[in-house]
Amino acid sequence: MSASKTVSKGSVNSTTIVTDDVDESSKPEFIYGGPFIKVEKPSPIIDTATPFNLELQGTFKKSFAYYSLKERLPVILTKIIDYLSREGSKIKSTHGASDEDILSYIQYVTKLKNDLVTNKQYDLLTVDTPEARRWNQWIEALDIKHYFTNVWVFTECYVYRRLREGCELSKTLKNFDPFADQKQKSFEGSLELMCIVADKLVNMLSKSDKDKCKSDFVTLLKLCLWANKCDLSLSSGEQVFLNGNNADGKATTSNIIDPFQMILDFKDKLLVDDTSKIVDQVTNKAEAMMKNLEAPASAADGAKGSPPETPAAEAADVPCPTKMTSPQHVMFDIVCDNAGYELFADLCLAHFLISQGIVQKIRFHVKNIPWFVSDVTPVDFKWVIDSCLKASYRREVPQQPTEAAEGEVPPEPEPPRVIGADNLRALAEQWTKYVDEGTFVVLHDDFWTSPHVYRDMKRHAPSLYRQLQYAVALLFKGDLNYRKLLCEKNVPPTSGLEAALQGFLPAPVIAVRTVKADLICGLPKGKWDQLNALDDKWMQKGDFGVIQYCGKVEPLKVADRPCDQYGDVCRGAGCGPRTDM
Repeated sequence: MSASKTVSKGSVNSTTIVTDDVDESSKPEFIYGGPFIKVEKPSPIIDTATPFNLELQGTFKKSFAYYSLKERLPVILTKIIDYLSREGSKIKSTHGASDEDILSYIQYVTKLKNDLVTNKQYDLLTVDTPEARRWNQWIEALDIKHYFTNVWVFTECYVYRRLREGCELSKTLKNFDPFADQKQKSFEGSLELMCIVADKLVNMLSKSDKDKCKSDFVTLLKLCLWANKCDLSLSSGEQVFLNGNNADGKATTSNIIDPFQMILDFKDKLLVDDTSKIVDQVTNKAEAMMKNLEAPASAADGAKGSPPETPAAEAADVPCPTKMTSPQHVMFDIVCDNAGYELFADLCLAHFLISQGIVQKIRFHVKNIPWFVSDVTPVDFKWVIDSCLKASYRREVPQQPTEAAEGEVPPEPEPPRVIGADNLRALAEQWTKYVDEGTFVVLHDDFWTSPHVYRDMKRHAPSLYRQLQYAVALLFKGDLNYRKLLCEKNVPPTSGLEAALQGFLPAPVIAVRTVKADLICGLPKGKWDQLNALDDKWMQKGDFGVIQYCGKVEPLKVADRPCDQYGDVCRGAGCGPRTDM
């Protein structure tokens, strides 16, 4: 029979399983899960939830990180293997893939899955690219190189980066996205919702008075929040249908599922609601930036303190970003999460901000490779807009009959409500123009698919950090972004967002997520305990949400390093035309 031993340090209790053939007296100690607790080999798993102020990791058996690594992520990998086996003919037809490459990828993913579930050490990447070499440097620098006992976000990001490497190593699967079909089916399953939203959005786009503009802005932020429920990585790749839709995108009854009504229905599920503050702060800051841009060029130059030695004749349309201390346009940034319906909701908010004249550009930050099943890539961004542009949908919904008073003749039934895609196609046509003219800009920096938390962005991606500093605000969508904003640390739930960001202050931060991982900040005192008493798994289901704001920013100064494009020869005159500034 196995023996068990309990060790403790501070308030953390753990149970370590020891097999019969291990001599306890000679068994060495190993540090697992960081320097905060010693756990004896061979089992590093501690039978507790993640303690406060520690990073999330699979070490803690009662944590969502442990469940994800043990259950969710292996299921996602298994579904890729099944998809490759089942749809081999389709993949060969679409990608020109060979049987050999498909089989090799199946074997690659199978080994990756086995390494994960048996808590092996990370393998180094074998593709030879600058980005892969950086990954290998990060792996080699780790003190703990095991899937479960390193920080959860590193392991998850590593697994998705390895999935990409399996395609990079093949000859015919280099552009293969193992999640493309799932993302497209999710979009199709949400088509009715998008048609309903489009019909209402068109009435929000005409220039409106201040009160209506604020009300609509708040509504669209909440629409973006609840669209975040559609996360395929949380459901292990299964489609997520909001409030009762089925696989063809239609409601399961004669009733209409209205996303705007859902905002009202979910009012008590919104645990932190900073929307009013966000609207006021973003609008006021955008107005101030707009006035600065409209000032005479000479006055603006003087205010910005442009170097007097820079000849005016050498100035380009966009000054060198390392020297520029105010933006060339009023820009709002969205750091995207899921494709499909959630991206559609983000596009609706972006369209509103442009049409109301609040900002001049929207920069969408997406992933450059398939990521966490449903995250947006540049291909997904274009596909969603193109699919909205070609959407064909129509459903007639019977109206509820009006009851007649006793003794009266029942009134004639009202004609059915028709839900169609006309307005959806019209919106997509405008979005296409916005992309073509540079009003919508799609960016995909390697940092977004790195394992680093955002506190470390300035060190690992200083140019991206500076790029973000030009935004009037940064809207971070979803749970992975939230985890990285909070540095993957289980902060006390009443901690403020500013403190939790640990110095990541490039621009005002807006954090919008439905709660799908066991870390959170900004809750009122007692709320976390109250929710735990009702359901100890409430942080894993996406039923609750937060919309949080931190307005503190780091001042934008002339950079202390040369620009990426010209290095030491840069004189700050200009870097030529750019769409991202």
